[in-house]
Amino acid sequence: MKYLWLFASIILFTACNTKIKQANKRGLEYMKQNLYEQAITEFNTIIHNEPEWFPAYYNRAIAHANSKHYKEALQDFNYVLSSYPDHADSYFNRGIVYENLGIYANAIQDYSETVKLRPDFIMAYHYRGIARFRMNDFDGALEDYNKALQLGQNIELDIATAKEFGLNSSALYFNRGVVMQKKGDLQQAVQDYSQAINIDPSSAKAYYNRAIAKMALSQAEEALKDLEIASRLGFTQADQVIRTYY
Repeated sequence: MKYLWLFASIILFTACNTKIKQANKRGLEYMKQNLYEQAITEFNTIIHNEPEWFPAYYNRAIAHANSKHYKEALQDFNYVLSSYPDHADSYFNRGIVYENLGIYANAIQDYSETVKLRPDFIMAYHYRGIARFRMNDFDGALEDYNKALQLGQNIELDIATAKEFGLNSSALYFNRGVVMQKKGDLQQAVQDYSQAINIDPSSAKAYYNRAIAKMALSQAEEALKDLEIASRLGFTQADQVIRTYY
């Protein structure tokens, strides 16, 4: 799956001794360097010495998930949620695991639990919209994208920071544009792709999709301009369309 995980924060469920804190810190540092196996080793050590220290299970779940050890990640998230059923981040990240596995119904359920606990969790709405789209629930996806955009109106993130956390309004506008294109509202789709491009002019897919929508609207010259930009940005499908139709 193409989405990024939330940063692996330390959950202060219980007190712990200095050695455990140091091991947890090392594990988090390994994760920052994408050294997930080393991180897992640190969290395993913590759990062996202090089986009830739940932050280690959560952080190990994040490391497992990033290593695509999905079965192990689910086991750890399940264990955390069995004792802390109000932990929104665990629901959210478990939802991403399910989405990576293609189990979209479970992902939607976990994202729904997330927004029950944290109604302002923008990414949960965005990701639930993606899962609903995968299940051809275009109306549900549109509802979630609209909610995420509404919540994000007062949040300013630079493109690099937004992409780091898997969230930016260009992606939301792009995804909403895809839904509108599927629903046949091509004018709105063009507007959404344009918003995505205004925010992130390097989005080759946005230029390409806008071109396809414009072609359907008989705006051939404008579509060609978008295809040429998408091609310059390295989107090879644009070249194929230009050769076929122009």
